[in-house]
Formats: sequence, structure tokens, C-alpha cells
Amino acid sequence: MKEARNWNDESYYALNVYEKVLGIIGIWPLNAGELKSIARCSLAILIQISTIGSLSLETYWQCLDTEDMMEAFLMDLSSVVSLSKLLVIRFTWKHTYILVTSIIDDWSMSRNKQQREVMMRYTHIGRVVSLTILYLGYASGVSFLFMAVPFDSLIPWLNVSKANDNDTMVTTYFLATYCVFGSLPTITYSCVLLLQAAQIFVNATSHCGNDGFFFGLAMHLCGQFEVLQMDFAGIEMEKQNCKRKIRMLIIRHCHLIRLADNFEYAFNMAILTQVSMSVLLLCVEDIAAIKHVVLILTMLVQLYLYCYAGDQLENVTGRIAYSAYDSPWYDFDVKIMKDLPMVILRGKLPHQTTAGKFLPMNLFSFKEILKATGSYLSVLRVMIDV
Repeated sequence: MKEARNWNDESYYALNVYEKVLGIIGIWPLNAGELKSIARCSLAILIQISTIGSLSLETYWQCLDTEDMMEAFLMDLSSVVSLSKLLVIRFTWKHTYILVTSIIDDWSMSRNKQQREVMMRYTHIGRVVSLTILYLGYASGVSFLFMAVPFDSLIPWLNVSKANDNDTMVTTYFLATYCVFGSLPTITYSCVLLLQAAQIFVNATSHCGNDGFFFGLAMHLCGQFEVLQMDFAGIEMEKQNCKRKIRMLIIRHCHLIRLADNFEYAFNMAILTQVSMSVLLLCVEDIAAIKHVVLILTMLVQLYLYCYAGDQLENVTGRIAYSAYDSPWYDFDVKIMKDLPMVILRGKLPHQTTAGKFLPMNLFSFKEILKATGSYLSVLRVMIDV
């Protein structure tokens, strides 16, 4: 593991948000082998399983109206995806460990000012987007907590209007679990609310923490490939150094390709679960789009971030060939000239981040997903009308 002495200000700026957030649920790669991380992850998994169990029962029993059943189903599906992300990142921690340690090593290397500015630009983008996702996720979780606040008791005129209503008052919970728990004694009710607050917190942390971590790693890889392009384009014809520098750049290119492969292996199943949930919920939610517009926008933003990060990585890896061609290869030694076509050939094969190894995540896929969702929605509307 990377000790504190290996961290500098830049690497701390790049990683401290992910370290704190993922450390809460025990999936920070640098601490994944420690007992306390295993305990935290196990507790988070149990909390997520309890969420899925209670909401699945609520959806199955359907003791209240369709709206409450739909809310339980949506949160249940969100918890399934959150648990999937948690398990996938935990089981692939060795691959994310390689990616995190490479970030520390990259910031420890001596580079010129222009290259460090490129790296910092991508790091800043990743950090800002990750923090935005995190804040929005926790804000969404807080909105669930406000749903259980008895505003009718706090606001006088609402309380008066309810006084003449003979309908039975339903106990409010943070999550739609009215059929499962019903009316409970005060102490038990308080314990259930505390459990549901923990369930909402773990769900938001798993969703937003993993999404932000994915985006931050993708941006760092994009920055490293862009720095490599600058190195290829900036090769100077010096007989004593040219051959050695070309060899070092080829080794660096191979290293970045392996990092991109680790990135793909670590996240492709998590992306698949996210895409599947987004498509399913968009089809279901569009039927009541006005009521659940916030949820629809959240899912679209999540899906767009995955596609944008994959599209950026695909574009920047595909430009390596052009950077190698821009070098003064016509002045190189014949042996070096024979090496460059292999670099150009490999550089023309951009790295694609996929969902489950079959759907490339880029902006074209984002457009196709929206088109397919619209088509499925039309079929669902016809079936409902019939």
C-alpha cells in the first residue's frame, strides 16, 4: 500500500474525496484488506439487504394504493443497483488498487509545467463532478427524511383541517414500508426510522461514491493519455536520446493500456447494472413523468456521466496515432521508423469502456438508449390503453 510519504499535495487533492467517501462503506482500495474495512463493507451489505427485503415485501403485499407501491418498487430497484455496485467494487478492489496507486505514482513523477497543468485540469474536472454528484445524492436522501416530518401537526391550519377528517392516519416512514411495519410503539418506531436513515445514507453513498470514483479515475486516465500525446508530438531528433525516449514512450503506452483494461474490468458490470436500471425506470417513470421528473433527471445525469467519461477516454486514446505521426519520424533511424507503425496501429484502436463487455459507453450509445427507451415507452402506452 502507498504510505503517506508517497502522497504529495496534488495526489491528496485528486484522491482525498474518494478516500473519505468510499472508506465509509469499506471499499477504498488502499484499505480493502484491513479488518475494519471488511467490517464496514459487511455492515453496508447487510443494511442494503435489509432495504431490499423490506421494500420487496412492500411491493408484493400492495396493501395501499398504486403510488406507494411504485415508490417502494423504485427504491427497491435503486437498492439492488446500489448493492451490485458495492459488491462489484469490493470484489474488484485489486484492479482499482492498481489504478489508485498509479495516480499517486503519476503525481510523484517529475513533469514539466504544461503537462502538470493538463493533469490538474482533468483532476479538477473529476473532483468537481464527483462532489456535485455526492452533494446531489445526499440532498436527495435528505428529501426522504423530510417525507416523515408531520407537517400537518406543525402547521396549525393543516392540523385544523385534519381534525374533522375521520380517515385513519397512516404512520409515516422515511421509506415506503407502511404495509411491512404498520403502526409501531414509539421506541420500535424510532429504531425503524434510525435503520431507514442508515439505509438511505448507505444507498446514497454507494451510488454517488462509486459514480464519482468512476468518473475521477476516467478523467485521470484521459489526462495521462493526453500527456503521452504531448510526449510523442514533442520528440526531438537527438541521436543519443531519441531511441531511448521512443522505447520509454512505447512502454508508457503499454502501461496506460493495461490501466485502461483494469478500469474496464473493475467497472463494466457496475455500469451494466446502472444502465439496466436506468432504461427500466425510464420506461416505467415516463408514464408519470411530471410527478417523478427529479428522479428521471437524476437517472439521465448518471447515465450521461458514464457515457461522457467513456466517450472522453475513447477519443483521447484514439488520438495517440496522430500524435505519433506528428513526431519528426522522417528524421529517425530506420530501426526506429519500423517501431512507429506498430505504435500508430495500436493507437488507432481506441479503448472502449463497456457495460457488461457488449455495450460501449459513449455519447452515441447515450443517444441510442434514449431512442430505444422512447420506443419501448410507446409500446407500453399502447398496451396500457388496450
